[in-house]
Amino acid sequence: MKKRFGLKTATIAFAAALSMTGCGSQIADLSDEQTRQVGEYAAFTMLRYDAEHRSRLVEYSEVVAADEAAAARAERERERAEKEAAEAQTPPREGTYDSDGNQVEVVDVSGGRYFEGTMEDFLELSNGMLLTYKNYEISRSYEGDSDFGGSFSLDATDGKTLLILHYSLYNGSGADSEVNFLSDNIAFKCKVNNEVTNTALVTMLPEDMTTLQTTMRDNESRDLVLIYEIGGSVGANIDSIVLRLSKTGSEFEKKLL
Repeated sequence: MKKRFGLKTATIAFAAALSMTGCGSQIADLSDEQTRQVGEYAAFTMLRYDAEHRSRLVEYSEVVAADEAAAARAERERERAEKEAAEAQTPPREGTYDSDGNQVEVVDVSGGRYFEGTMEDFLELSNGMLLTYKNYEISRSYEGDSDFGGSFSLDATDGKTLLILHYSLYNGSGADSEVNFLSDNIAFKCKVNNEVTNTALVTMLPEDMTTLQTTMRDNESRDLVLIYEIGGSVGANIDSIVLRLSKTGSEFEKKLL
């Protein structure tokens, strides 16, 4: 392997060469300064013709580029550290938010728990029967006819109000059809303004969907209601209504407002 010669090595080699005699010639004595100059010249000459020698000098532009790259890395590290410190000091918000910072409701559908069909399919109505949501109302009381004759009145407790969901059930099956929500043990729930979920009140009203047991003639239509008691402040400013039905092994959810 070829070895590179340093300045000291070249000086010694060249001085040794000068000390040798040949053909009766005599080398004049050199001062220390002259010996140093000769050695430097010899070393320079050897390095100049050394194929493996590479200059250690670099362009100024390379130095500037290296400095800029190091500064950019330092700035990225600083920004990352500031971001991590800010996130550590900010308490996490409850719930799920979209990219604009608006809270969204997430429905857990893991394991196929939520029914993916229509409300009619979930309630196992005959093919051709249609259950349609019409509107809602807020009231302190609700009055109607009782299943046992006479009138029936339902009043909200103090500090509460009644949320009444109005539905229409139509039998277009082409034949008489039985409807029995009571025996199916269905829970009719409702969530208002993404707050507490309420369960529908059970009444003696013939139009109460929770206790409906009847046979509907073909082409017959009837009005139904679901009644919930909610906080008075919630009822004064309703932004969303989500209907949730559940029975053994399955749940159904539909956003009404």
